[in-house]
Amino acid sequence: MKPLPSRLQIALLSAVISGMVLGAFGVAMWLMIYDMRIEAVDREIRTLGSRHPGLFAGRGNYDRLASSLEFTFGEDYTNHVILLLRDAVGRTFYASPHWPEALDPARLDLRLEGNPQALRPGSTETNLAGSQPRTERSAPGRGGMGRGFGVGRGGPPPEVVFTKPSRFFTANTAESVWRFGVLGNDEVTLVMGLNQREVEQELNSVRRAFLLTLPAALFLVGLGGWVVAGRALRPLKAIADTAERVTARGLDQRIANSPENPEVARLIQVLNRMMDRLQTSFRQATRFSADASHELKTPLAVMQGELENALQSAAAGSAEQQLFSNLLEEIQRLKTITRSLLLLAQADAGQLKLALEPVDLSAELGAMIEDARVLAADLRLHFDVEVQPQVRVSADRGLLHTAMFNLINNAIKYNRPDGGISIRLNATEHSAVFTIGNTGPGIPPEDRPKIFDRFFRVDLPNSPKVEGIGLGLSLAREIVRAHRGELSLKESRAHWTFFELVLSRASGDG
Repeated sequence: MKPLPSRLQIALLSAVISGMVLGAFGVAMWLMIYDMRIEAVDREIRTLGSRHPGLFAGRGNYDRLASSLEFTFGEDYTNHVILLLRDAVGRTFYASPHWPEALDPARLDLRLEGNPQALRPGSTETNLAGSQPRTERSAPGRGGMGRGFGVGRGGPPPEVVFTKPSRFFTANTAESVWRFGVLGNDEVTLVMGLNQREVEQELNSVRRAFLLTLPAALFLVGLGGWVVAGRALRPLKAIADTAERVTARGLDQRIANSPENPEVARLIQVLNRMMDRLQTSFRQATRFSADASHELKTPLAVMQGELENALQSAAAGSAEQQLFSNLLEEIQRLKTITRSLLLLAQADAGQLKLALEPVDLSAELGAMIEDARVLAADLRLHFDVEVQPQVRVSADRGLLHTAMFNLINNAIKYNRPDGGISIRLNATEHSAVFTIGNTGPGIPPEDRPKIFDRFFRVDLPNSPKVEGIGLGLSLAREIVRAHRGELSLKESRAHWTFFELVLSRASGDG
């Protein structure tokens, strides 16, 4: 799978990390808010129980309790609070008429634990708020609550003291969630439940708000990461763009300095110095190739002339004549190599000069095919030729002949006996397309990217050695590129290999 661009990776990573942080923060805050609201409900239960002494009185006070609850919670108080009272032995002597059927008291854990401290008339009590101890006495004959919890009708009710540790728990029904508090002493146990519907609605509102804002926050974080990554990677993009322009003809390209980023600035300086050294070395190598090839032309020409004279002077069929003939062939090979090296050096330096003229490519190709038939006579190759007539291009006749004949010569040399050569020349509206193929074992996939490299030769097992030093294809490509064309390996499979050469047609040639 193709990897994502670095900029997108940084943006996504920023969004993912921020999402994890925000999610953890949101969960922690929600739990904190939840605990705070539950604690508030528990305090409310404890406060309501301690400030309604009527809860511990006889049944005659429950009507007054209903009025008090209606005054506190409104007319629909039955949807807010439920009550249940039990005596010391666990018998229920009061339960709210609207107690939910789904909450069976028998299934609820309504026990109180701890070491009770029984309250008796005249005993000392400590209220839930932690106030100072105070003494409460019942007033006989004044309508008191009984058992030490009553007050006179003329005075305010005292706060009830719970001597056993309070317990709180949550129970769910299909319609609501109830928070229960179990309060009391060793004589009476009060179970008070408050509806958490409003609390749940509030918490759900907080949760929905967080979930709705989270995508927007992540988008903004990702967008910020995209922008920051773009600014951070901008110098690297400049480095890549400059490196793409660095070719044999563009070694003078340098990367602009980036003073705002010291790390990238140092990298740019290192790369620029490296390209300085590369340019110097390449110029020296190119100059050497050009100078050596140029200097070799004269002595090779002299040697060729001397050998031709010696060949003419030698007796027919003598060993000297055979020797001079072989030496002339080697001299000719050396001249071809030096000419190729000179042309490649000129191409590298951007100094390959073209003498452009209208060229009838069909006629030129016809003459080359005749020469190729002579060269391929020993291999008994079959030529399949299809040439469209009157295909004209604007080209340097000599250099184009060299490039195309190199391709034809390779098709002959890397062929098998009784094999075939396919030659096609077609014209489109703007281009001339020359395709040549030959039979053979094909080019291995690992060698295909390197076949246009200089001095590279495909080494196939069990194949005969072929003369050459591996400059033919690289020289052909440089010549074609100098003509603003393109030479490529079109296809290579078992038994057939095809190369394609594309050139622009001459102006006015329809």
